[in-house]
Amino acid sequence: LSRHSCTVVIRILRDLCQRNPTWSPLKCWAIELLVEKVLNSAGVPLSPGDALRRVFEALAGGILLPDSPGFLDPCEKEPTDAAHELTNQEREDITSSSQHALRLIAFRQVHKVLGMEQLPPLSSGGLQGRGGGTPSKWGGGEDGEGRRRGIRRGEWWSRWS
Repeated sequence: LSRHSCTVVIRILRDLCQRNPTWSPLKCWAIELLVEKVLNSAGVPLSPGDALRRVFEALAGGILLPDSPGFLDPCEKEPTDAAHELTNQEREDITSSSQHALRLIAFRQVHKVLGMEQLPPLSSGGLQGRGGGTPSKWGGGEDGEGRRRGIRRGEWWSRWS
């Protein structure tokens, strides 16, 4: 579990709860438990972007719905749903909103989910800061002044991975 990714996702969901009335019934404790459970189930550390998508996938898949396994509050003696304060309608609304957020993310519109302006597109010279020029699949390319350049053996893998 990546603690950094967990923190980032929790902050994003808290912000979403403040900005969007659909999400406002979701309490901080339930958010923290949800994020921890979902990210722990990944088995590997996730980047903040992948972690956010995974949490939305869990919500969109119905983890909050009444007939789902849900997620239990570990601080209670008896098995207690961590989101017990949500009504069935609120659960369905959050599930639907998560499905919409996933669609936005899939179509490269995560800025709408985050409630921010869209970032300007990257310049066409995406490799300018790393040697410039045009990359070649097999290791050649141009050096920014139109001259061919080669890549030493083994260097191509570290460059594209």
